[in-house]
Amino acid sequence: MNPAKNMFYCFGCHEGGDIFKFIMKIESCDFKEALKLLAARYGIPVPERQKTAVEIRREKQRERIYETNATACRFYHACLLKTPYGKGALAYLNGRGINQEIINSFSIGYALDSFTSLLSNLGRHGYKGEELLAAGLVAMGRQQLYDKFRNRVMIPIKDPMGKIVGFGGRVLDNSTPKYLNTAETEWFNKRRLLFAMDVAYKAIRTSRQAIVVEGYMDAISLHAAGISNVVASMGTAFAAEQAKLLQRIADEVVFCYDSDSAGRKASVRAVSIARTAGLKVRIAGVPEGKDPDEYVRRYGKEAFLKVVAEAREGIDFQIEETILQNDVSNLAGKVDAVSNILPFLLECKSEIEAAEHMRRVAQRLTIDEGLIVEEYRKATKRNGVKRESAYVPVPDVKKISITRQAEEQLLAVLLEEPYLAENCQAVLQCTGWSDPVLAQIFAVLQALIQANTFTIDKLNDALDGAGQSALAGIRTRAVPTQNGEQFVEACLRQLQRNYLEQEYEKHRLLADEYERSADERFMQELQETQRIKDEIKKLYG
Repeated sequence: MNPAKNMFYCFGCHEGGDIFKFIMKIESCDFKEALKLLAARYGIPVPERQKTAVEIRREKQRERIYETNATACRFYHACLLKTPYGKGALAYLNGRGINQEIINSFSIGYALDSFTSLLSNLGRHGYKGEELLAAGLVAMGRQQLYDKFRNRVMIPIKDPMGKIVGFGGRVLDNSTPKYLNTAETEWFNKRRLLFAMDVAYKAIRTSRQAIVVEGYMDAISLHAAGISNVVASMGTAFAAEQAKLLQRIADEVVFCYDSDSAGRKASVRAVSIARTAGLKVRIAGVPEGKDPDEYVRRYGKEAFLKVVAEAREGIDFQIEETILQNDVSNLAGKVDAVSNILPFLLECKSEIEAAEHMRRVAQRLTIDEGLIVEEYRKATKRNGVKRESAYVPVPDVKKISITRQAEEQLLAVLLEEPYLAENCQAVLQCTGWSDPVLAQIFAVLQALIQANTFTIDKLNDALDGAGQSALAGIRTRAVPTQNGEQFVEACLRQLQRNYLEQEYEKHRLLADEYERSADERFMQELQETQRIKDEIKKLYG
């Protein structure tokens, strides 16, 4: 923490920002929740706009739904543990390795084989039939309401705060449907929920890894086996909203869906969604075509953890699945496979990663890597992705480090002496920035300076989360107390030199490539490398 600048910066994970960002990260909450937490801690009232009558009515209805579900959950739980009717359901759960501790942790219950048991019980507690209907606990028949869930193991579905928003009921025999869920409503939307998030939250946050399975029983069985960082997407349709929930507390997600066709297709889709949210993604393939529930019950915790440890990188799984879906024994099939793989390559965060996967695809399909690169270039242009050719080498780590250091040091000085920003425009327009986040900071800084409204707080407020973190790191750098103009000039010279060296290497490699392929552009690239070499010598000796 830096009290003088009212900023924090973590040198381990490179996160940074103001006090609100700090609370958001520590408590895994949004800005509004962070504001309320801070206000409550320091006894500051938070002004809220006056709610409309419709909003007040909807809020009361939502709270009443929560109360109704909680009461229903207690009834189902009591039916399982305290009545003779629940013995069959209890035996079923115990047979699947689900003990009393897990039953209590997940508030598991049993719905009696009756059309009116829940209606009657909750009616005696003051809940009206229309309230149970709104909660999805009962349904309307031809003449009257009846219990929706009957003779089923009842699994409450809770939001991350532990409030029950719905139920999933599993049959005890072979009748259908196997699972019966609460219908989706305003407060129960599966896209915005992850089953078991309330009990898995601490384990995920501690390990920074989440294991995502398909169904309730998969998640419950893994928790029963002692694997606590597990949640379920309640089906194979993993959504962006679910990825966002995980992104707040995890760095990596391991999908462990069923090994059938539907599960594999769902895994391919889920990888892209999770990667887009900024998560590292791997796919765990359960051996023998078993689902996680069956596998962990048969082979135990350590065997399942080994499956997770050996999980494949998400994009590798996507590529291999795509190839398997095409007949790559002929050219047409290979063309189709490459076309379907390109979207995954466009999701790569770096050119190095994309180039490596293109190399592997070329080897796997036994086709010219250059053909894949050319299709990749076309795809980047169509999709507006700003990338250089995969044949352009990425500078070595030392040069990247020097460039980044010079850029951050330059920005650190400009924050203290913003009038010097005008001296930088010509060089930076030519060299560009090594990171779009730094480019964003400079662009916003320029705009505020030109509007004569620059302050650190206004700059921080105008940046996104990545920009605020980078800004916090930049502000930790030492700034010269004098000769700021000379220091800025030195930074610019370093950036210009790094840029020219990278340009030289790029054109040199292109010249080598064209020479090998007898391309007439060889001489043009050779001349360009000599021009750049002369310019470097002229500027720096």
